[in-house]
Amino acid sequence: GVTQFSLVSGIYTFSVAHTTEEFAFNGLLENTTVASDKSVTITLHASSLSGGLLFKEVYYSGSPIEGSTGSTGYYSDSFTELYNNSDEVIYLDNIGFGALDPAASNNPSVWVDESGNLQDRLPLYGYSFYFKGSGTDHPLQPRTSIVIAMDGINHQTDPAGNSLSPVNMGNADWELYVGDINGGKDADAPGVANMEILHATSTTSNDALYSVFGPAMVIFRFPENIDPADFAADEANLSTKPGTSVQTQYLRIPKEYMIDAVECVNHDPNRRHKRIAADLDAGYTFISEGTYSGKSVRRKVKQIIDGKVIYKDTNNSTEDFLQDQTPIPFVHPTTVDQ
Repeated sequence: GVTQFSLVSGIYTFSVAHTTEEFAFNGLLENTTVASDKSVTITLHASSLSGGLLFKEVYYSGSPIEGSTGSTGYYSDSFTELYNNSDEVIYLDNIGFGALDPAASNNPSVWVDESGNLQDRLPLYGYSFYFKGSGTDHPLQPRTSIVIAMDGINHQTDPAGNSLSPVNMGNADWELYVGDINGGKDADAPGVANMEILHATSTTSNDALYSVFGPAMVIFRFPENIDPADFAADEANLSTKPGTSVQTQYLRIPKEYMIDAVECVNHDPNRRHKRIAADLDAGYTFISEGTYSGKSVRRKVKQIIDGKVIYKDTNNSTEDFLQDQTPIPFVHPTTVDQ
């Protein structure tokens, strides 16, 4: 439990990761000044490695536009891919999906307790969604995935798309359609099923956009006796942002509902502030090439058994994800990642 090493004086973030056959142990200590001999203690959080639903890939950076300078680009081609990493069927019914406030990691979260720790009820930002079902309507077979598109079109060839986009979302499994809530300004792609809107902090956005600078993405399951729509309508589950007079209502999801989380942060090291507690994600990942680079973050392959992929899942995105990947929706690698 003790290690010693030498560092040049400065401000450091320490990350600790260890796995056994059954558990992952993770710890994180951020922004610690090292100027002389110093001893620090890092608390480790244990999480089960029994497998389940997880984020396989998140493409949030957007793609470049012909002739653009890099500060602007196209974001409607974003997608998230969820994977059943277990050997049993997972029913997606009443599983929720979204991103946390703040939208980007540029500034510290204000959703903290008196000790400065992130609160146990997580605030959803922008549009959040869920798979509406009666319990067994949406089965996800073992070692298979679904792709959730922001807009379910072929972004490479559609007139409304972008020829420099790396993806075709015309065959996505689900779409984040928000037209009914914002006056019909979002185009509804034919042939791609729409997820059910759970909550929105604003109805002025034409799309369910998650920050191109790095969103904190979460998936969560409501208990069997709780209807997601009823939960979202209950004022006890809503609150305004601490320290502000703005009356925007944020839906707060209990930590114990969480299934998986991935902290995507800014590529600028001075703008990396966590929004997800260490026991859900002890690290973070990012796209070093920055916004509108056409790159994604993709979970590492741990094993391949009988042609089926088992992805690495230690609840530490620093350890679990590959950065700056060419998006490969619907495709699973055939080799193990180092």
